[in-house]
Amino acid sequence: MKTIKAISEMHDSERYHKNVLYITPEQQDKIKDIKIVFGGVGLGSVIAESLLRLGFENFVFIDGDEVETSNLNRQNYTEEHINTSKVASITQRLTAINPEVKVTYHHVFLEPDTIENYVKGCDIAINAIDFDTLQTPFVFDECCKALGIPVIHPLNFGWAGAAYVVTPTSEQIYDVARSTGRFELVLIQNMLNYFENRKDIDLSWFYAFYEAYKAKSKEITPPQLIVGSHIAAALVTNIAFSLSNNLPVKTYPEPYFLSTR
Repeated sequence: MKTIKAISEMHDSERYHKNVLYITPEQQDKIKDIKIVFGGVGLGSVIAESLLRLGFENFVFIDGDEVETSNLNRQNYTEEHINTSKVASITQRLTAINPEVKVTYHHVFLEPDTIENYVKGCDIAINAIDFDTLQTPFVFDECCKALGIPVIHPLNFGWAGAAYVVTPTSEQIYDVARSTGRFELVLIQNMLNYFENRKDIDLSWFYAFYEAYKAKSKEITPPQLIVGSHIAAALVTNIAFSLSNNLPVKTYPEPYFLSTR
């Protein structure tokens, strides 16, 4: 009865009243102070809003990019943000939703030898660094592993969203990706391999996309849709909540994956 009573209690903050029955007041208070660092706020911009609305209120944003028109099909920006700093713009967006949010942002491109300066002291890391950024995504994971920080890799596959989780004790993405080829192609192939014997899921569209993108990957950056952004954001928010409350999570090479096809 104690558990039922606790979960039925609304949080003191009216902002989170609708979270009742899903999140206890104790869990709500806990996630508020969890510090989440973002390597990249492209896809990360959609994830950040999802996390904020659930109740995470402490973020560190790192990205040297400015908003471009081509970002508007899937990222959390508007026309007025074009040619402005992504980290400043998403901070403005989150502050408009919840003025109490705590954000530290850095308008810089991460360099391997400076990553520790930004992630140290954080509880969870989101690795949304562009796949073509040399070794930086791998060094980001290495640094987080050394500091004991779990890392979530969100992935936008257009009509699907996915995520991988690596922890200091799990298998690491970079062990495979480093010696095999382009980061995103390796992860797609790994995911397809994981699902190849599943009879309950039809990923023919995903196989077709993979082959088409593999043929054009030297000419174009990864194609992405808003559908995948929101699915990935939902998955990451769920994972972050679980990590924050010591609930079980799947770790690499087991993926989180949801498809609308």
